[in-house]
Amino acid sequence: MEERMQIAAILGSMRKNGNTEILLDTALDEAQKNGATVSKLTLREMTIGPCDGCGACFKKGECHIKDDMDKVYSEMTQADGIIWATPVYFWSMTAMTKLAMDRTFALAFPKLKLMNKVGGLVMVAGGRGCLNTANIFHMYFNYNHMFSAEFASGYAGEKGAIAKDNYALNAAKEMVHQMISLMQADLKFPEEFRSPLPRYVRDKYAL
Repeated sequence: MEERMQIAAILGSMRKNGNTEILLDTALDEAQKNGATVSKLTLREMTIGPCDGCGACFKKGECHIKDDMDKVYSEMTQADGIIWATPVYFWSMTAMTKLAMDRTFALAFPKLKLMNKVGGLVMVAGGRGCLNTANIFHMYFNYNHMFSAEFASGYAGEKGAIAKDNYALNAAKEMVHQMISLMQADLKFPEEFRSPLPRYVRDKYAL
């Protein structure tokens, strides 16, 4: 029996059933219709502290802070695909989204634990900032040696308005189709590149 694809979604919106969550749920519904199992991690319901820069993960390969981030780590490492979803605040992701992203730095040691997973991104802005935000996530996917689909985004002000944006809703569905295609392609970085390039070069050339 063929193993089902797993997609973990990380929602960084403070609004329950807000525009970002509506767009993310559209993507997750489409994923389920196309054979994937899904999970949704809602950051506003979690207690997650900030990275304190202690460097313990460099040696231990895990974060020393014990909080709800442990569930996020588990879901991310078990998934084949990971969708980040955030509203755009001041041309970037929300604070809680960035906080969780920072804590995933621990997943880069001793080797990249997210390598070869497929990344997806859902964003909703009031008027500007989606490209700025997407650039950060694309760098994140690149650093972790993930393969990323194109992002899905929309613009909305009033709560629930995104449900009338047919472009955004269909973009979320098509992003999932891209993710599934990439997962089915089973793309792989060579095992020797299981470290991000800066660390790889320093180690290889003893710099």
